[in-house]
Amino acid sequence: MLLRARGSTLSYLAAGLFSALVLLACFASSSTAQSIAVESKNLPQHLTEEELGRLDEIGINQTATPPPISPIRNCAQWEPVEGVLIRYDGAFFALSYDLISSFSEELIVYVLCEENEEQNAYDDMSAGGVNMANVAFINCTTNSQWTRDYGPLFIFTNGLSGLVDHVYNRPRPDDDAVSFTLGTEFGLDVYATDLVTSGGNYMSDGHGIAFSTDLILEENPTLTYEDISLLMNEYLGVTQYNVIPDISTEGIHHIDCWAKLLNEETILVKQVWEDHPDYAAIEANVTTLGTLTNCYGRPYDIVRVYCGKIRQNTAASYTNSIILNDRVFVPLFNIDEDAAAIATYEAAMPGYEVLGFTGSWLADDAIHCRALGVHDQDMLVVDTNPFQDLEVNAGNYHIEALIDDKSEAGLVPEALLVHWRLLGETEFNAVAMVPAGGTDIYCADIPKQADETVVEYYVSAEDYSGRISTEPPVAPGALYSFNTGTTQTTDAETPGARLALEQNHPNPFNPSTTIKFHLPEAGFVTLKVYDASGREIATLVDGIRPEGTHSVDWNGRNSVGTPMHSGVYFYELRTAKGLESRKMILIR
Repeated sequence: MLLRARGSTLSYLAAGLFSALVLLACFASSSTAQSIAVESKNLPQHLTEEELGRLDEIGINQTATPPPISPIRNCAQWEPVEGVLIRYDGAFFALSYDLISSFSEELIVYVLCEENEEQNAYDDMSAGGVNMANVAFINCTTNSQWTRDYGPLFIFTNGLSGLVDHVYNRPRPDDDAVSFTLGTEFGLDVYATDLVTSGGNYMSDGHGIAFSTDLILEENPTLTYEDISLLMNEYLGVTQYNVIPDISTEGIHHIDCWAKLLNEETILVKQVWEDHPDYAAIEANVTTLGTLTNCYGRPYDIVRVYCGKIRQNTAASYTNSIILNDRVFVPLFNIDEDAAAIATYEAAMPGYEVLGFTGSWLADDAIHCRALGVHDQDMLVVDTNPFQDLEVNAGNYHIEALIDDKSEAGLVPEALLVHWRLLGETEFNAVAMVPAGGTDIYCADIPKQADETVVEYYVSAEDYSGRISTEPPVAPGALYSFNTGTTQTTDAETPGARLALEQNHPNPFNPSTTIKFHLPEAGFVTLKVYDASGREIATLVDGIRPEGTHSVDWNGRNSVGTPMHSGVYFYELRTAKGLESRKMILIR
């Protein structure tokens, strides 16, 4: 989805970021690999004057590979990580030792550094209180500290883990080669694109929805939005790519400077004072984001974090945080608004430990730019569409979840549970989950409760590798909840007496699902599947059907047999008596 003011090109060029004509030369010469000498190892976030004269060298050593095998899923930041990637430049780290020490308490700290600098880095970290048992050095040369921007994106392709590497939007060949170094280090295949971009201008929900600012279009002047969306789909499994106007004519124009996905349904957005030059653009984007729907087909929850003044017309960058398992690391700026920013995160992310750290942060740079989570290749995935408040309380509350042990160690059957309680209670009841008929799909029923009762619940799983995962990720510190609603009855209690479209089962599903519908009388019927943008995907029924209950399967493919990617889909039943539709979730 392209949400962009087309008139912004000149403002970007005026800011000195990219010249379309020069970038054309970049792609014209990309077929000839060269070795570029870049002497500095501490280049700034912005393009230097010297680099502005070498824009044609961006991506000159990169050759695109074939895309991964479908289905593809790009991991969300809040999914399980086993480490975090940072960089040592031979003299200092871009992060404080307090922050690195905090990382090392629970994660492996992967340090990019040259081999002859490793001992100095070791000594400095040890003196700084870092847990050296959780430090691993990766020897390579780098040009700068922005590991987020030049580092890879983690994916699962056809069930296996891998890395995707875009062309770094700077003429910094050593930085641009880091993803391939990491592929060797982690034993992962690296899938290279010829798309110019950076990690700070990208965020993904793990379900096929991703966001960037319209800088992505300025960086790739030979490509249309449709071209870029296709590349995002082919390499990352993105089915809905939201390109949003950036908020400013200055700075680096990355989305993490003003927005952050906290989970599949929540976006944290920067808030500034009314006479700040970016105020109007930020508020316009809040309105735009409010029109979008998340992977479950519902509007996003928009949370605002007030970013106070750190100098004239310059606001703090609290959105430039990083989520690593059950902890959130937030940049602090030694201003009065720091405490309120921490409180905002705590309210929006219950159950997480929110930690604040000062540093040499900029208005468009902080922790998120300088650290990259390393996802667990063998993670235990637990995913479910949170149950919603009921309009009709007709029976038990059916919970379905995808549970996938990437370790292939096997799931512990007795540990696949839905835990539930009524609001106000302290103890949970547990219901065992059983296979629901689809690949990696499990289900359980929470028993029917009294009308207008709030039920809280979470899903948990364990595999034989010892991994334990929950959904929500930090349960029981955070829980899903729903209101049972009010029981309603009709004169016709039998399913065949009314037009009704049932929820597909299983849901989420992989690779197929069953849809049932009831017809009060014979007639012409169509049942079609649409993607989240409203595009028709497949026709499941198109003809006359008799009165009664009918069942049809959808195999997750479009009308020509191509497997669809993970995401939200809608199915719509049309008859002479009316129209009904529901949403369903495909998870590869």
